[in-house]
Amino acid sequence: MTNAITRVEIKDFLVFKGEFAADFCPGVNVIIGGNGSGRTTLLRALYLPFILARQKLHERPGSLDWQTNRRVGGFGHTQDSMAKINYAEKEIEYLNTPMKYCELLENVQAVFIPAAEMLSHSKGLIALSKDLRLPFDQTQIDILNKAQRPVTNEVKANALRVLCKIKELIGGEVEYEDDSFYVKKENGETVPFSLEADGFRRLGLLWKLLRNGLLESGSILFWDEPEASINPELIPALVDILLELQKGGVQIFAATHSYDVARWFELNKGPANTLRYFNLRKKGRGIIADTADDYISLDNNVIDVADEKLYRRVVEVMAANAGVRLE
Repeated sequence: MTNAITRVEIKDFLVFKGEFAADFCPGVNVIIGGNGSGRTTLLRALYLPFILARQKLHERPGSLDWQTNRRVGGFGHTQDSMAKINYAEKEIEYLNTPMKYCELLENVQAVFIPAAEMLSHSKGLIALSKDLRLPFDQTQIDILNKAQRPVTNEVKANALRVLCKIKELIGGEVEYEDDSFYVKKENGETVPFSLEADGFRRLGLLWKLLRNGLLESGSILFWDEPEASINPELIPALVDILLELQKGGVQIFAATHSYDVARWFELNKGPANTLRYFNLRKKGRGIIADTADDYISLDNNVIDVADEKLYRRVVEVMAANAGVRLE
């Protein structure tokens, strides 16, 4: 995939105090880190220029005033903030700087799935948020807009394979009608999204985005906590779906707390998949990223540290119950 984000540079943007940089692979980029380490902020920093490009090129009401300090669609920055990405081998600057190559980003299908599930709250929410200026994260309204788009007439082969897999998992297809989402089950039952199982809602959202033509070759998917509300037994299937999308030309950024998600990516990847891990952690006032192409090689891995503490506690309790003294 040549049209991909290859690098980001950030300075004084929200939790990223000082300078931060990371180089990405064109395939799946798995981002881990403790609370406050900047996982979600990094996804937002990568997604923001695609929003700004559309605003600037279409001169939409409320678009960014490029030379002043403002809040843009729920993203905050200061006058000294700097952020730029390298996309398709071109450096694109944003935040307080006129963007170069806006046309390059305008037609890129970039999708951000926030950690909060939004489709079950869809009825009237977009209009209400505009009228009352409700304090929703821009990504929460943005994903509703994308999910409400009409379906495409043509479904590409790689998307069809994934759609069939998701349909099998959730037992039906997702429909949008009367400002609400439903799962039309194969047995003919229609289940409102608000009554569907939480994990199936996450998979159902992915089905709808695919059916709307938003995750085809050349697109970019940002997913914050893909494991949220999904039973661990479904994690391998979810990872296989994302690996299939990447094989079809979708670049993926997944921020996760889950050992299962991080590990299954490495265990299930095939020859057509590329994978890179990023462990974000605080250093002084700033954030740094330990990087590796396999999970085992990650330094200072917070997920493993937590698992080791749990394992030690399990051994201590079992030993105490058995009357065994540990040295």
